[in-house]
Parts: sequence; structure tokens; C-alpha cells
Amino acid sequence: MGRALPLVAALLLLVTLPAYAEGAPRRVVSMNLCTDQLVLLLADPGQVVSVSYLSARPEDSLLATRTAGLVLNHGQTEEVLPLRPDLVVAGIYTTRFTVRILQRRNVPVLDLPPAENFDDVRANIRAVAAALGTEQRGEALIRRMDRRIAALASRVEGLERPRALIYRAGGFTLGRDTFAGELLDLAGYKNAATDYGVEGWGAVPVEAVLQLKPDLLVVGVYRDNAPSLARDVTEHPALRHRMPRIVSVPTRHWACGIPAALDIVEGLINRRLGPPGGTS
Repeated sequence: MGRALPLVAALLLLVTLPAYAEGAPRRVVSMNLCTDQLVLLLADPGQVVSVSYLSARPEDSLLATRTAGLVLNHGQTEEVLPLRPDLVVAGIYTTRFTVRILQRRNVPVLDLPPAENFDDVRANIRAVAAALGTEQRGEALIRRMDRRIAALASRVEGLERPRALIYRAGGFTLGRDTFAGELLDLAGYKNAATDYGVEGWGAVPVEAVLQLKPDLLVVGVYRDNAPSLARDVTEHPALRHRMPRIVSVPTRHWACGIPAALDIVEGLINRRLGPPGGTS
């Protein structure tokens, strides 16, 4: 009887341990808001030990509720190394000093570029899923995303394309060569930023917005009702009185290239046409 207890305990341990794929990393650290969200979507339970502190903030992340129990990092070497990661996922424009130190310590690092379109989203999903050993989950996520893209595109196919302008704090806009621009295109709008010569990121003063006269002004909101000098431009009285239609969208919805960003597209289409099966 005394010998049976260790065997039972070992069997219980095997049952409760996560079922990782052979050779898959077991201590994953992500150091970038956008890579955090892909990792949280694709990892097995218990596979992730740390994500960036931004991902725990609902104003920044769509997956803040999934960070409970994880170590939050600021991309600092002294935070990451003690976690003994066997995979670190980072953005190619962030935490570069830490990435270089980790590489010198032979810690595997996956660098991801920001997504500028849905092809980039697919590529990043596949890269993260391959690194985590969850390829099937990645392909399933892409299939669900593609089905939703097709369904949304079919709702505006053949319709007139009104002009819309994305307007963010500080007077910045996003052109058609950005992920937010791709969302606007999928929703059935022409991007009015092109008329001002902006294809990527750019600033548009209030006076220019009034001259452009977009049919819809999509105002990016970082924190609801949070006052700031940068946000004052999007609250300018001239815009509020002279723009025919204004819709506010939390910037966390388009900050990262993840499938959930399609919620913006659905919301814009529903605002124009009404919900599917309903009346406009």
C-alpha cells in the first residue's frame, strides 16, 4: 500500500499537467502588446508565464481578462531572464536592447512585425502558432477569421462607397496602407486620408478635415471621457457641428492585427445598414 501512493500521485500529476506538443516551449514570455494578444489566443493553458503590462489594461488590450495570474513585464532584461523563458516573443520595433541581450544568452526569440493588412495577420498567426507548437489552433483561427471577412465583405459588395476619415488624438489619421485603413476598406468606405495625400500615418488639421468633408468621421478614443490636450482636437466644436456623422471607436480595437479587430468592421456596417436580418 505504501508503494501505491507515489504511483497514484504521479498519475494525478500527469493528468493535471498541460499537454504540450513534443518540443513545444513551456515557459513563454511576450514583451509587446500585439504579440501578447496573439500568444494569449494561441497558447495552451499554462504555456505562457508573462506578458507585457499593457495587456492587463482594458483600455489597451481586448484580452485583458486573460492575463490573470501571469507575470506582467515592461520588456526589461532583469524582468525576463529570471523567468527562465524557453521562448520570448517580441515586436520588431520594441524592447530591442532586451532582445539583443536574450539572443546573446541563447534564449530563442521570435520577432514579429506589426500587421498592416490581413495577409500580415495570417502570417503572424502562423508564425506564433508554429513557435508554440499549436499549428492546428492557428489554422482554425485563420479559417474563422476568413469566414467572417467574407461574410462582412458580402454585405457591402456592390454598394456605393462613402468617404470616411479616421481621426485620432493629436489630429493624426491612418491611410489605406495601414491595418486600420484595411478595416475601413472592408467596411465599404473610401479612405478620405488619400485625398489629403496620406497613405500611412499622417496629421490632418481640423481645417483640412472640414475641407475634406468626409461622409463619416471615425474618431479614435483611447480612454472614454479621459481629458487630454491631444484629444482636444477630436472634440473641436467645428467638427461636432459640421460633420454629418461621427462615430467613436476605442483605439484598442485597431491597435493590433488580431481577428477581433473585425468587430470595428461589423460595427461600421451595422451603423450604415442595420444589423443582419434587421432594418436599416
